[in-house]
Amino acid sequence: MKRTRILLADDHPQIRELLRVILEPEFRVVGAAEDGETLLQYAQSLQPDVIISDINMPLMDGLSLLQKL
Repeated sequence: MKRTRILLADDHPQIRELLRVILEPEFRVVGAAEDGETLLQYAQSLQPDVIISDINMPLMDGLSLLQKL
């Protein structure tokens, strides 16, 4: 069975790693971004099934990112 592909975004590396550890191996974490601009680029190139994002991030917050996606 195909695992759901997840893209993570948080400006704190420890949170990104914690989420990865919690989600794998049930899900496939395809990437992790540290800011909204990077997340937008990753989302376009990686085409994840789900994005888990912090709302308060540098360069572009999660709500602005949602509008662009």
